[in-house]
Amino acid sequence: MDNNMKPKLITKWGVVVDLTLTVIFFAWMTTVLKKHVPWGGESSDTAILLGAMLCSACLSGVLWMALNLFRVTLADQMLPKDASDKQGR
Repeated sequence: MDNNMKPKLITKWGVVVDLTLTVIFFAWMTTVLKKHVPWGGESSDTAILLGAMLCSACLSGVLWMALNLFRVTLADQMLPKDASDKQGR
């Protein structure tokens, strides 16, 4: 099969779904992590929110990569394979 004839591994719909899930995960993790930020005091609400958002951004980035890797791997596994691919050629 020619490279131009292979279906796409990444689609616009997949990117939209992954981005939506990542944004929802970011918002949820920010609310969860606000309780675990070690800044105290009365006027540190902004610092607590900033710390939770920074940590949540890292976790959301990992989720984004994991979703994309899963989607590409699943799409590649679902492609039909010919005999030459099975022999490692």
